[in-house]
Amino acid sequence: MLSGNSRRGGDPQRLALRNWHLRPALKYASSGVVRTVAPAETIKRIAPLMPVIGVTRIADVTHLDRIGIPNFTTVRPRDYRGISYYNGKGATRLAAKAGAMMEAIERYCGERCDLEICYGSYREMRRRGAAVDPGEIIAPRFREYRPNVRLEWVEGFDLIARRPTYVPLNSVVQPYEPQRGSALYYSSTNGLASGNTIEEALCHALCEVIERDAASISVATLELAPAVGRVLNGVGVLSSESAHATHDKFPLIALDSLPPSPTKLVHKMRAAKLRIYLRNLTSTAGIPTLECTIVEEQLDGRHLAHGGSGTHPDARVALTRALTEAAQSRVACMQGGREDLPEIIKERVTFDPDYVFGRGPVRPFSSMRSYEHERIDQDITFLLRRLKAEGFKQIVAVNLTRPELGVPVIRVVLPQAETWAVFYSHLGCCLFGERVKRILHGASPNCVLPSPAARVNPTPTEAGA
Repeated sequence: MLSGNSRRGGDPQRLALRNWHLRPALKYASSGVVRTVAPAETIKRIAPLMPVIGVTRIADVTHLDRIGIPNFTTVRPRDYRGISYYNGKGATRLAAKAGAMMEAIERYCGERCDLEICYGSYREMRRRGAAVDPGEIIAPRFREYRPNVRLEWVEGFDLIARRPTYVPLNSVVQPYEPQRGSALYYSSTNGLASGNTIEEALCHALCEVIERDAASISVATLELAPAVGRVLNGVGVLSSESAHATHDKFPLIALDSLPPSPTKLVHKMRAAKLRIYLRNLTSTAGIPTLECTIVEEQLDGRHLAHGGSGTHPDARVALTRALTEAAQSRVACMQGGREDLPEIIKERVTFDPDYVFGRGPVRPFSSMRSYEHERIDQDITFLLRRLKAEGFKQIVAVNLTRPELGVPVIRVVLPQAETWAVFYSHLGCCLFGERVKRILHGASPNCVLPSPAARVNPTPTEAGA
């Protein structure tokens, strides 16, 4: 029996993305930006909203680190489980401040959903209309999934099929605390984004899920598959060649080949006596993705590494995001406010950073394909076309914009996208999708890899990645 209600308040159809079409969204400058207005205008617009969402402080924390790359934090104490410190980074202080404030807004909106909530199984929802198969959501599970498992659902909009599509509420809000039934899998903030316009928010959300997917594919290629090969080589199943990673697919980027603005960021890191490793993580989808790792030697001889990554059609934007996010991760650890830091920090200590981060061929930045558009809707069209060509069948957007704020917030749900980069550092577990399984099978062609078992915990905890 299928049931529906609007128990979370509001008009159940008010925020549904029905028959949604992209509008022209001109970027406010012609080189390397992703916004329709300048950061100062964004700050002016959203500053009055900070008390509404419970933000008690907006702090410039740039000075906590000697690098000097701008970082801001918003503090929002709350009763929900999860983090209460939200960070913003950028090449300028205004960009960093706007980023921190907008992240607080998207987290606030991501905790709530005014859309009509339906309760039923995937089979029941398919009789009602198009729906996302929960079995194709790659996230660690609390229990085994079967098509007759009843869940909470809301309506989003499939950007490929151009039709309303039901998606599990478990994939939309975070933290997820069901009013009926129980959670099927861990929730996260992956694909949750805000913007000055709907198009801006959607582009940011798409780039985030693509970034985490690409990072997960690279981990499977560079770390997991070689580890499988080493184990099988140790028992005489495979030759030694299978025990070594090939970095050709994900080359390093030469630091002396970067454009002027990112070069200034690199100079700040070098002046702080940090080692910098920049790697091209672009997957077969062909959407520019980079990872930056910055490493500092400790007194005991170990090296503490912090990383960041970025994805965008414009490779310059992806590069700047990776650099500033790496700096942001250092500041966040120094600040010590985020509740999820202990699990992250212990994963990033090494004695040999050149071996861990610096292996592989080195290519100039110009070797990366870059797709520079004047309008954000053109960026979105490019991203959707590439994802469809990569084999993704559904790309569902859910509008979480709150009427009391009026700031667009979008959640993108991408079935079959890999999520190792989302969950493993926070939870110590993950679920493999078909693309990672194929990579691992390449390291063990004579072995049958079992399907990963569900991760079962008595008390669901949420991943705030």
